[in-house]
Amino acid sequence: MAGKISKILIIIAIASLAVFSFLSQKSPIFATCCKAGALGDDTSAVPVLTEGRKYWIGDAYYFNYRFDKKPQMGTIIMKVQVFSKAGKQESSLEITGSADMPSMRGAHSTGEQLFRLNKKGDYLLPVNVVMPGEWEVVLNFFKDKKPVYTGRVMFNV
Repeated sequence: MAGKISKILIIIAIASLAVFSFLSQKSPIFATCCKAGALGDDTSAVPVLTEGRKYWIGDAYYFNYRFDKKPQMGTIIMKVQVFSKAGKQESSLEITGSADMPSMRGAHSTGEQLFRLNKKGDYLLPVNVVMPGEWEVVLNFFKDKKPVYTGRVMFNV
């Protein structure tokens, strides 16, 4: 009986991964993401970002990011703050993020998720770290629905 249940759960898991993989490749956000530079599964050409550092998006905006706590097992919150050239906090961009383990590409992928704005104008994304190892979050910034910047964050748990 237990063996039968295990086989059924494995089949359901494999089918779910296949459906998720198909849908993520057909979604408009995925297509836009790739045009912005995320290159599908190969993110090696996307620049690696450092926590707390300032990164320019063209000449008009810059951003920084940080985690609410040191990355560990469980849910951590990634916070991105965007500022105008004059230093005023901005909330006019749209940011998506996709977390995954590069060594097990697709096995723990969150797919593209929209960062949510809090009352202070910070962009927030919960990242569920389900196992130890190297993790990657690919960030895509959009202005007026057009991709303007892609970067990635690497961290170990």
